Amino acid sequence: MAKLTKAQRKAHNEAEAILNKDHLTEDEKDFVFQNWHEGANFINGAAGAFFTPWSLAADFALDGGSGRVIDLCAGIGVLSYFIHHRSRWGSRLADITCVEINPRYVEIGRKLLPEARWINADVFDWRELDLGRFEFAIGNPPFGRVRRNGNGPRYCGPEFEFHVIDIGAELADHGAFIIPQQSASFKYSGSQCFERRTGGRGVDFENLTGLEMGTGAGVDTALYRDEWKDTSIICEIVCFDFAETRQRRAAERERIEAKPVPRASGRPAEQLALL
Repeated sequence: MAKLTKAQRKAHNEAEAILNKDHLTEDEKDFVFQNWHEGANFINGAAGAFFTPWSLAADFALDGGSGRVIDLCAGIGVLSYFIHHRSRWGSRLADITCVEINPRYVEIGRKLLPEARWINADVFDWRELDLGRFEFAIGNPPFGRVRRNGNGPRYCGPEFEFHVIDIGAELADHGAFIIPQQSASFKYSGSQCFERRTGGRGVDFENLTGLEMGTGAGVDTALYRDEWKDTSIICEIVCFDFAETRQRRAAERERIEAKPVPRASGRPAEQLALL
């Protein structure tokens, strides 16, 4: 568990008191999102569970999409909260599903965002959960070499965030995720200009899976570097067109299957059929 300052402990206890109420106002929900400390009762460092800063979550909603949305490793739901409220100003209210392994986080999330469907489960059980199809997959998954209970459909490496993105690619047509800058295939946040990397783990992930990272709205996450609880990190918001990648894979499979089998030099086709 994290060592909270007196101010953090006081604010966390106030948030806990608010959560004892049957119904919360929007102001009370905002207070809990900003002050309930994930490290107060859990070893969040070992689990890689660092909740998205309030202001960063608000900006993330620019890329988080609408329609049917699935939030993988949802925590207490701050990303989904902003997507829900943003969608209220559009023509279609977001239909959100939140998947989270920590039962206490799910309990809190249901109070903060009762409009979402909350599932207390491991994202690596996605096949058994029969979650359905979504327009967007989103998440601020645990970062790095965190203990996990499985692998993504294609990725088998050590970085937890890549497994979650790989799973999201099977569930949704588009994706937006917060990942460490070192895991992105580009560098934008905190830089003077955009830089597309030629190597590194993000590029390796793209080459392995065919999932290409884009910048979306171009949020500079360095502005929120010191707003994380118990850590200070520069991230990137990476966006994906999963549907386009699936179409490209299908076209490549069709091309390979349609390619004629070459004949051995000097042998008639009838002889080849007997071999």
